[in-house]
This record gives sequence, structure tokens and C-alpha cells, in this order.
Amino acid sequence: YNIHDGDQFHIDLKPDPPKPQYSNRTVDTTRHNKKSTDSNSTNSSTSSDDDKTNLSVEISPFSLDSLQKLAEEETINNNNINQTSIELDNLYPSTDKNVQIKMNDEDDDLLLAAAAAAACNNNLEFLSNGLEGRSRNPVSLLIDNLIHPDADLGARLQSKIKWRHDPSSSIDHICLGRGGIGGIWNQLTSKHLQTVSMADWMELPNYPFITFRQHLRMHRCRLSTNNEQIITDDENSKRATYDEIRSYYIHYVKRNRLINYFRNGCEVTSIERVCIDSSYYDDLTEEIRTPEALWEIRGFEEQTKNLFIIHAKYIVLATGISQEITRPLGIIGEQVSQSFTYTNLHDIEEIIVNKKRLRKNSKPLLVIGCGLTAIDVILLCQQYSIPILHVFRRAIDDHELVLNQLPANIYPEFERIKELIKQSSTITTSTSSDWFYQCCAQSEVISITEDGTVNIRNLRTQIIKDYNISCVVRLTGNEVKIPFLRSLTTKKCPGININPYTYECIDFENIYALGALAGDKLIRFLQGGALACAASLFKKYRQTSSINRLSFNVSSRTRTVQIID
Repeated sequence: YNIHDGDQFHIDLKPDPPKPQYSNRTVDTTRHNKKSTDSNSTNSSTSSDDDKTNLSVEISPFSLDSLQKLAEEETINNNNINQTSIELDNLYPSTDKNVQIKMNDEDDDLLLAAAAAAACNNNLEFLSNGLEGRSRNPVSLLIDNLIHPDADLGARLQSKIKWRHDPSSSIDHICLGRGGIGGIWNQLTSKHLQTVSMADWMELPNYPFITFRQHLRMHRCRLSTNNEQIITDDENSKRATYDEIRSYYIHYVKRNRLINYFRNGCEVTSIERVCIDSSYYDDLTEEIRTPEALWEIRGFEEQTKNLFIIHAKYIVLATGISQEITRPLGIIGEQVSQSFTYTNLHDIEEIIVNKKRLRKNSKPLLVIGCGLTAIDVILLCQQYSIPILHVFRRAIDDHELVLNQLPANIYPEFERIKELIKQSSTITTSTSSDWFYQCCAQSEVISITEDGTVNIRNLRTQIIKDYNISCVVRLTGNEVKIPFLRSLTTKKCPGININPYTYECIDFENIYALGALAGDKLIRFLQGGALACAASLFKKYRQTSSINRLSFNVSSRTRTVQIID
């Protein structure tokens, strides 16, 4: 399922070519004569008293295509074959210890067929059971393990999934966005700062990042002149720059002809449950029926200020977590210092690079927090020699500190900041001919005055010191707030409460959440969430179809767009 599109993809699970193996582990598929011919008795069949020992067979999800073929062949040849022995290890060596099917010698063939059918019907709960990783959502872990096998161990193995586009199965949809294509990446335009994730983790289906880099290089060659030098240092880098990611997503939409699905520059102001049709009398059931309620999306176009209303049965929230809404400090002077307080990297880049309000001889910039965004701000300031006063509550050697979780060979710039923090904490300040940096670890800000005086307390010694600063960057974590969905409350939850196998919001029927809203903060997990969402939508379409097949003729009731002047 394409993240930016509603089109369905068939998934081929491609195993590596198995080596010939011979094993004594077999499954006896002999059918007993007592098996009932009634199809309704299939689920009630049990093993005999002599067959109480169950055989545990581990089945890799990559071998489900083979299992399905075996089930079909066994059904066809059932009348000609009295006894069959299937050596599962010869089909495919089992690799996934978490997916197990326990079968007995009476019903093994039925369960084998059921397992294959379950996979073909997108039984994601079955396939993703027992997986663990950096996401709390099992489907995201499943797809990530298939697309990026052993990624957390540093391996760069070939994907086990092949995406195939089926345009005949598309669902009518529209994508509303406040900015342009690419979302937040349009604000992160730095050509020097790099992503934390590996470049190939940022990929979308059927467009490798290395291929994009080759296209980008060819484009630069065509635009270059004799006086220009083509930058090729980052072409083989394992990580990508922010500017590369932004360009990649924009190019992906154009490459896959998805531009017509996007309506950019739209601000959504409210989402409410409404019923646009009146009740009616059903002659067949002799009852008064109420039409199914739809979601009403209201908003306006940013440039023209024209209002619009859209009615839809299903909504997918993929807004991310706003960087504008960070957790307040709850200190004295927080309100009076709002005029020189910033909460994201884009604003700091604006006042340093474009407006040039901060210079080498300016008062220090106060950076509060020690997460990834805070480190990016410090790296940016280091590049332009902007003085820094850095405050955070954790100890330098705290394992929860993000700098202590990143390998130095992959993140050398983060390692330099880590060493700088250690040096600054031992000699009070870190100064050089080019840059001033002072670190206050295990400290907290207790007050800020309107004239830029900040009071900082050391949590170990309780000593309070005063500093003069130019601006404040408050990077203390983001709050999940969706102002246009007024009934949503996420007081203590880091995301929206969702069904982990469908990504549907538990508190809102027919509303789905993807990405950071669902707890998947790394882009590598987005494809799993999109697949779970798409599988759920297709299942609902099948259930509501009178002919038990997908119907894609969307009426105006489920997609109504009205522009109000």
C-alpha cells in the first residue's frame, strides 16, 4: 500500500533460495475414515485418544506461498493418494521461532490450508504475533523485519517483500496538507544536517534511495556550468541530508503520478460526526432507518481563504506531532519570554541563516533539552559559530541520553558533540577561536526575565547561577494535540489509542492514525502502519459489498467536496 496513495499492492513474500536439506521431521497427512463430509463439522473435528501428542511445526511466514500450493495440490489429489509425507524442512528451513502452528496427525492438512488462507487474507495479527523491536506496534515490526532484515544489527540485506501496483484496486481518496508535498521536510531544508535513520530506511515502495541519488546527480550534471562544482561527497553516505529527503518525497509523488490526489495548502479546522441524509422508512423491514453517519471535514485554503467541506466515511490522520507544541517548563517568566523563545529547528535556522539575528559575537543561545533536535540545533550553531548555553536534566553518562545510544562509527558528528559535552562539564566552559559552548548537565532552568537573564540551578549541588542570553530554544518534547478533533484527549499517552493490528482509533470509529500519532516515530515503520490501515479498509469494503468483492464506485455521499466562497 503506497503511503501517499490509496492504491493496493499485492505482496509477494520472497524467500532466499533454500539449500537442500533432509530431515526426519515429517507430518503424516493420512485422513481417517471417520472424518465428516459435512463442511460445518470441519471446526469441530478432534483427534482420537491414540493421537494425543501434538506435533509442533515451525512455519516461516516466507513459506506461506508454498504452503498454499501444497494445500491446493493435496485437495486435488485427495482421492488418489492415501498417505502423504511432507518434509517441511525440504520446502523451506524454518527461521521464525515466533510463528508456530500446532497440528495433530488427523487435522494437519486442514490447518495447513487454513494457515495459508489466513496469510492470503492479510491476517496480520497472526503473522506479527510475538515480534519485538523499536516500535510498540506489531504490524510495523513485521513489515520492517521483512523490508529491512536485521537492520538494528547493522545488516543491509535485501528486502523480502516485492511491491506490485494494482491500479484496478484503487480506492477514491484525497490527501489534505497544510504545506507542500513532503510535510515537515519542507521546513527542514539543511544541506548539511543528516537524518538519524539510514538512507535506505527512508525509502518508499519501488524506489530505492540509491536510484534517487543517481537521478539527482544526473540532474545536477545537466544544470552545472563551468564555474560550478558538483558536490558528490554524500552520494555514498549511509545517511541522507534533510534536503535529500525532502527532494526524494516530492520526486516520489511525481514519479508515481500521485499529484492529483493531493490538495496542498489546506488548513483543517474541524472534524465532526454528522448525518447528511434524513431518516427513511424501510418497506421491507417496516422500520425507520437512520442513514450511516459520516465524518465532516471543514477547513479553508491558505492562499484564497476559501472555505471547504468534505464528507467522508473514513479518515486517516497522518499529521505527525506538531513541533510548535512543546511541553512548557512551568517556570517564572515563561510567558514574558515568549517573544524570544523558539520550539523547532526551522525557526532557529531562519534567524541564523536568513535573518542573521544571531552572530558569532551575540549573547549565548540557550538550548534546553538533549534530544535529537537539540543536537541538530547545536550542530547548526557550531557551523555558524553561534555561542551556546546548553541545559538538560540528565547526567552525561545516563544510558537514556540519546547520545549514548548512537554508535560513533555511523554518527561521527553526534560523537563530537558528546565529547564536547564531556569536556565542557570538566572545565566549566569550552571556548576556542571559533566557537563558545557551555554545558550545564543535571541542571534546570528556574526563571527567565524579559531582558534575557536566566537562572539555572544545578540539581546535584543546588547552586543557582545567572546567565545573559539572546534567545531560548525549548526542546523538551512534543505534546500530541489535534485541535481540529476536539474530543480527542491524550493526557498521558504519547500517541492516539489505536488497534495495533488495524491502526483504527479505538475512540473514533472509521478514523485511523499513522506515523508518530500511532507511536511509530521512525519513518522505517510507516509502511507497516499504512499496510495495516489499508488491509482494514479493504476488509470493510468487502464486508459492505453485496457481491462479496471490492466495490470502488464511490458515491458523492462518501466523498463530497464543496468550496464555499
